[in-house]
Amino acid sequence: MEAKQLTLMRDLVRLAFLLILADLAASLVNLASWHAGGVTVLWPTNALLAAYLLSSPRGWKHASACLALGFSIDLAENLVLGWHLESSFYLACCNLMEVVVAWLLIRRVTGSRPDLTNLRHLLAMLLYGVGLASAATAIAASFLTSPPSSTLATLVTVRNWYMPDMLGMATVLPLYLSYRLRTGLRLWSWTEAAGLFSLVIAATLFVFGQNRYPLLFLLTPVLLFVGVRMGLAGSAMALLLIAVIGGILTSRGHGPTMLIHGATIAQRDMALQAFIALTMLTLYILDVVVVSRLRLQQNLDVNETRFRMLAESSRDIIVLTDLAGNRQYVSPAALEVLGWSPEELIGGSYQELVHTEDIELFQRMLEDCREGRPMPPTTYRQRAKNGSYRWLESNPRLLLDPATGEATGYVAVVRDITDRKKVEEELARAFSLVETLASVDGLTGLANRRRFDEVLEQEWLRTVREGGQLSLLMLDVDHFKHYNDLYGHLSGDECLRQVAEAIQETLNRATDLAARYGGEEFAVILPNTGHTGALMVCNEILKAVRLRGVAHSANPPGVVTVSAGCASMSATVHGSWLALLRAADAALYQAKAQGRDQLQIAGDLETA
Repeated sequence: MEAKQLTLMRDLVRLAFLLILADLAASLVNLASWHAGGVTVLWPTNALLAAYLLSSPRGWKHASACLALGFSIDLAENLVLGWHLESSFYLACCNLMEVVVAWLLIRRVTGSRPDLTNLRHLLAMLLYGVGLASAATAIAASFLTSPPSSTLATLVTVRNWYMPDMLGMATVLPLYLSYRLRTGLRLWSWTEAAGLFSLVIAATLFVFGQNRYPLLFLLTPVLLFVGVRMGLAGSAMALLLIAVIGGILTSRGHGPTMLIHGATIAQRDMALQAFIALTMLTLYILDVVVVSRLRLQQNLDVNETRFRMLAESSRDIIVLTDLAGNRQYVSPAALEVLGWSPEELIGGSYQELVHTEDIELFQRMLEDCREGRPMPPTTYRQRAKNGSYRWLESNPRLLLDPATGEATGYVAVVRDITDRKKVEEELARAFSLVETLASVDGLTGLANRRRFDEVLEQEWLRTVREGGQLSLLMLDVDHFKHYNDLYGHLSGDECLRQVAEAIQETLNRATDLAARYGGEEFAVILPNTGHTGALMVCNEILKAVRLRGVAHSANPPGVVTVSAGCASMSATVHGSWLALLRAADAALYQAKAQGRDQLQIAGDLETA
C-alpha cells in the first residue's frame, strides 16, 4: 500500500507542476491580449489534464485524485484572476466537465493507449475533445458571463470560450500523448528537432513581426515540412509555438491580422485562432494519411518478406501466372524439382513444358478455377530440364485485384508427386495381380470357380434384363484318374493345361468365359447363345482336344478326350442360374454314362 501511495503522490506532484507551468505560460500569452482588449488565445490546462488521464490508466482512485487536483488548481487560478468565489467554483466545474467528457469519450474509442496517428483515434479526439467537450464547456460558461436576454451576446461568449479551449485540445492533448506514449513520433534527433523548431520560431517571428504584408501563407510549407519530418507531435508543437508567438505579437499590434481594416484586437485574435484551427486540421489529416501509407508499406514489406521466406523455404513450387497461364513468379524449388531456375521459367507458358497429352486437362483446370467450379487437385506431367517428365499435382486459386475484385491471374502450389505416382502404379499392379490370382486358376490360366460363379450370376441377371438365351457347357476329361496313375501327376497337370488351351483357342468372343470348374472338370459360359450356337462351340472344343493328340493308353481312342454336357435357356426373374448349372451338369454325366468322348444336350429347358 505504501508503494501505491508513494506512486500516487509522485504522480500528483508531477501533474501539479505541469498544470501550474501551463497556467503560467497561458497567462503570459493571454494577459497581453486581455490588456489590449482581446480574447483568450489559448487555454491549455484542460487539455493537459485530459491527456494526463488518457496516458495514465491506473484506475478510478488515481483518476479521481488527478481530477480533484486539477479542480483545485483551476479554482485557485480563477480566484487569482479576480473572479468571485461562487463564479470561480462554477467555472472550475465547467472546466472539470470538459476534462471528464473528453477523457471518457475519447478513452471509450481509443482504449488505454490512444494513437492519434490512427484515423479512428484522431477523429475521436477531434469530435469529443476539440468538438463536444470544448463546446459543452463554452455553453455552460456562457450562462455565467453573458446576459440571458441577449442571444447575440451569448453566442459571442460561447465563441470566446470555445476557441481557446478548442486550440488547447487540438495542440496540447496530442503533444502530451505523443510524448508520454511515444505515438505519433517520427525517428528524429534532438539536433534536427531543435533546427526545425527554430525554423518555425524564425518563420513565425518573420510573419508576425510586421504588419505590411499578408504572409501567413509562408507558415504553411514550414508546418508541412515539420509535419512530414516529425509527425503529429511535431505538428502539434509547431502549432503551439505559432499560437504563443502569434498571440503575443497580435495583441501588441503586429502580424498579418493587422491588415484586417476596422477589426478589433479580439477579432484579430479570433482570425489567428481560425488560422491555427484550419491549419491544425490540415496537418493532422495529412499526418494520418502519411502514417497510414507508411504502415501499409511496412505491412506490404513484411508480408512480401514472409511470402518470400515461405516460397523460398518450401519444397513445393509456388507459381504466379496471369490469366493466360504465363508465369510471373516461380519459387526457387523449381530448380530442385525440375532443374529449371526461376529465371528460366518466368515469362514462359505452361504449353511449353506440360506433356502434350495433359495440356487439355491443364486448360480445363484453369477454366474451372476461373469459373469458380470446385475441383480436386489436378495431376499432370511436366518436362524437366533433363528431358524427362515429372508428375506434378496442382490446385490453383484465382487472384483478385483488391481494388476492383477483377481476376488478375492464378496462384498455385505445385507438388512433385513422381515418387508417389510410382508407388501408386506399383500398388495398382500388385492389386491387379492379387485380383487376378483371386479369379484365375493357377494351373491352367483359365478363370477359377469363384470367377465362374460371379460371371454366371452376372450373365443370368443381364439376360433377365435384356432377354435372349444363355448357354452353359460342362466338360470333363475322360478317364483322367487312370491318366494320372499311368503318367504321373506332373503329366496330369500338363494334360489339363493342354485341354485348357484347346478350350480357350476355340472361343472367339470376349464375352465368352472358360473356367476350370474343379479337378478335371471345365465349364464354358456363352452369353447370348442358343442351342445351335452352343452345340457348334461344344463340338469344336471336343475336336480341338482330340487334335491335341495327348497320348492316353487307358482311353479307347488312345488320346485324351473330353465329355460334354450342354444346356441353354431363357432366363426369367423367378428363375435361377443354378437351374442352368444343374441341367448342364446332368447332361455331362449322361454323356459320360453313354461312353464318353461325346456331347449330350439337356432336355426341355426353354425357360427357368
